[in-house]
Amino acid sequence: MNPTARIARLVLVTGISGAGKSSALKYLEDLGFNWVDNLPLGRIPFYLDHLAQSPQGPSLRLAVGIHFRHGETCLDTLRDCLADLKQRAQRMEVLFLEADVQVLVSRYRETRRRHPFASDRTVREAIALEADRLGPLRVQADLIIDTTGLNVPRLKERLDELFAPKTDADLILFLRSFGFKFGANTDADMMMDGRFLANPFYDPALRPLCGRDEPVQRFLERDTEALVFLDRLEGLLNYLLPLYRREKKRYFTLDIGCTGGRHRSVYLVERLGDRLRKAGYHVLVRHRDLNRTAGAEGESAPHRQEPAIRP
Repeated sequence: MNPTARIARLVLVTGISGAGKSSALKYLEDLGFNWVDNLPLGRIPFYLDHLAQSPQGPSLRLAVGIHFRHGETCLDTLRDCLADLKQRAQRMEVLFLEADVQVLVSRYRETRRRHPFASDRTVREAIALEADRLGPLRVQADLIIDTTGLNVPRLKERLDELFAPKTDADLILFLRSFGFKFGANTDADMMMDGRFLANPFYDPALRPLCGRDEPVQRFLERDTEALVFLDRLEGLLNYLLPLYRREKKRYFTLDIGCTGGRHRSVYLVERLGDRLRKAGYHVLVRHRDLNRTAGAEGESAPHRQEPAIRP
């Protein structure tokens, strides 16, 4: 046995029950990961050692689904063995999935499945208890995905960004626009508010356009505050990102919001993305609510039905 043999990549998939762990594991398989679900925690190191000795071990990517159905002892065991597991993979990450309580309750109501902590309490109480117990593990997670507003295709898109083979960039920067009226994300590393800028929504000619359109961009750049804000935000990131890179942080997510997620936030994300790419960063841009907002404030465009995430 070679004690220094390690697999290429290990992803521990965990989080709140009903947040989409099973869906995540199945899609990671499509991305080339081997996966195993609910392996006893004490057996994971031995399983990794066995895989590392195989011919494909040095290039093997493995996802392990971890559930906490046996109380706090299992959670304590995992926290204690994280450092040990890191020694068995060239790269290891803890992926933590979560969702809003009401969304989780609705998912359990739709599927009629039993929450693992709900033997003597309501589903809502069980979710709150589980979230409280997993709080220390969430703090240690490398990646957090909030699936509240995600259906399966959008969850796959997020996983594809994180785990599909890509460049060897050591830090990936996600820039996301969103509308505050649809709720903020909970998985961002930093959030900025662009609602102090003049709102193109109130110009009837600009209302149906978005922040990618030149007339909206010209409107926003007439107010020098937009460019000053971009200059200062770019300077802040040029200071922070090298420090995160030094600490081996692999992903950084910056959300920029405005009221509806259509004009100001889209403009700011696009412009900032262009600047940071020129500075050499690996930047991925996403606009969460661009196709969600319609012509009037407070209204939402109809959605095409997509498969929902199930517990």
